[in-house]
Amino acid sequence: MGKSLFDNKLDIGRGIFYCSFICAVVLSFILGSNYVPLISGKVVHWMLYIVIATVLVKIYAIDENSLKDTCLKTAIILVAVVSWRLVKNVNVLLYIVFILGAKDIDFRKIVQLFFGVIGILLVGTIIISQASIVTDYIYIRDGHDRHSLGISYPTDMAAYVFYLLLAYYYLAFDKITWKSYLGVIVIDFIVYELTQARNTAILIMVTIPVILIAKRASRGYLVSRGIASFYWMITPLAAYCTALLAYLYNKNSRLLVLANRALSGRLELSHRAIDKYGFSLFGQHVKENGWGGVKGFKNFHNPNFSYFYIDSSYMRLAVIYGMVIAIIIITFMTIIAYRSTARREFTLAAIIMLVSIHCIVEQHLLDLNYDPFLLALFASFPNNLKSIHIPGGNHEEK
Repeated sequence: MGKSLFDNKLDIGRGIFYCSFICAVVLSFILGSNYVPLISGKVVHWMLYIVIATVLVKIYAIDENSLKDTCLKTAIILVAVVSWRLVKNVNVLLYIVFILGAKDIDFRKIVQLFFGVIGILLVGTIIISQASIVTDYIYIRDGHDRHSLGISYPTDMAAYVFYLLLAYYYLAFDKITWKSYLGVIVIDFIVYELTQARNTAILIMVTIPVILIAKRASRGYLVSRGIASFYWMITPLAAYCTALLAYLYNKNSRLLVLANRALSGRLELSHRAIDKYGFSLFGQHVKENGWGGVKGFKNFHNPNFSYFYIDSSYMRLAVIYGMVIAIIIITFMTIIAYRSTARREFTLAAIIMLVSIHCIVEQHLLDLNYDPFLLALFASFPNNLKSIHIPGGNHEEK
């Protein structure tokens, strides 16, 4: 028998989504790399608008949505459009359109595409940066060289490795062994030696116990399951604590100064952002001066340059993209992690927890070329529809 019209629409929708996703990831990668002097950033942005329009066609012309779902998605898209126009950054609109457009899409396939595309782009960029086709900007800190390896800034390079490892954990969750963890340690050591990205290097090490506990929890070990059952709470707690500490920060508090030092100055920068711009409702344009890219590298060597960049994803949400978007995104993350916990497979709960911790000090939450995991909200899980069954009942923790 031939396919029904519904099946044909599903195939068309999936084809549109997968092609658009690959294009968006590649284009976003280009914007965050040192290819931009060679490739027009303006042209890349216009191509991203075309990608957004294509996914919107899938949402409204192909997806089977109820009136209630259509109205809800439209309201969220309109909020994203307002934020995009106020912020003057397309990332928020791009990301939210892909989250809403992931209906009937196999999430595992999304992660596979992300892992393959970003893996190839990253390795290729590292190679050609060493061949001097694109620039490997080298920053000096405390006598150590920090290589960007063709990406805008060393911490961005380390963040790519972090998110690729999360994708690996998701795809190979059932097959992870002690050899896998040993490989992660070796990769982390290499990344730290090249980039000196302390916070991400520490967090890569943290992934090992978090994933280990999640694996044991998914197999029914009671103590591990008890610990992993709280993973989903980390997102709102991390967001709230980050914003509160940034708001309360002052140089007269020894405890807050120590916390700021541990977070590489993020609290002070976030506090300055609140003082200067305040929390916005729907978003606002914030002028930042960082060290990434051609302009930033020149500024790094300018003794009169005043550095100001909001690294924390939570503070970027609250100050730049607006509190409405912040609440939407944090709610999405919490729902994804809670669903994973309810299914008792804990994979996404662990990954969202790790992303949430990373968001305290890094800004890549809404970058599709780094973080594809929020697309799990509306995506399908054909291989994980049932809770994991443990023959013979639960195990005792050993």
